[in-house]
Amino acid sequence: MGDDKKQPQGSLDEGEGSKTADKQYRQGATDFAKRTDTLQKGIEAEREVENYRDEYERAEKSGRSHGAGDLESDLEGKNDGRV
Repeated sequence: MGDDKKQPQGSLDEGEGSKTADKQYRQGATDFAKRTDTLQKGIEAEREVENYRDEYERAEKSGRSHGAGDLESDLEGKNDGRV
């Protein structure tokens, strides 16, 4: 009749919307929330952003200044194996 071999969980190409990846992410997020004071972590993150506002704004500006395909190396194909 055929191939009844079972493949390990997550070995199939599930593509975008991977149920395995979703399950792993949700489990990890739940575990983190259970063992961490998430409100405190949020306050700490907010303070860091306030203390380093200029650095974060420079990084954001730099990231927004170009998109995929705008870098010379992208146009030459160096990042996708064409060269």
